[in-house]
Amino acid sequence: LLAGVKPWLAEVMLATLAFGRAGATTDQGVERQISLTAPPDVARRAFETAEEQIAMFAAAPLEEQVASLEESLEQLETDPEQFDRLVAAWMAGDVATLEDEALDPLREAAPGIYQRMVVARNMAWMEPLTARLDGRGTTVVVVGVGHLIGPDGLPERLRALGYAVEGP
Repeated sequence: LLAGVKPWLAEVMLATLAFGRAGATTDQGVERQISLTAPPDVARRAFETAEEQIAMFAAAPLEEQVASLEESLEQLETDPEQFDRLVAAWMAGDVATLEDEALDPLREAAPGIYQRMVVARNMAWMEPLTARLDGRGTTVVVVGVGHLIGPDGLPERLRALGYAVEGP
């Protein structure tokens, strides 16, 4: 199944299968649920395209891709309940557990990928995000949990700029 597949894609495929086995579906995701409740005429924008996301994964050095894949394989093998704990932590607002179980392993196994996929993206998103926040109306932003927690997270970056932020 994975012969000839780049390590980053193998990791995404395996994680998708594991999350699916745990009952996760895109229809149940936060983005989908919020989108369903928003009026059809509400403007929807993205910070980046799917092609840009794929390019970020693909541009990672091979050794970092392999390290990240190996970390994910170990987690899948030794901790099959991790997804359920992450969902429970997210629902409870348990930021410490989310950081410990979602971000710390990536930071340790593949710091370059963490920098590329979390830190650099958060920095790139700040300009369009602050432009929108400084404008008129209500803005709802949906990002993965890894972008919300820790010192590199969007809430901390916004607080540093003087915005009032509720949440993590």
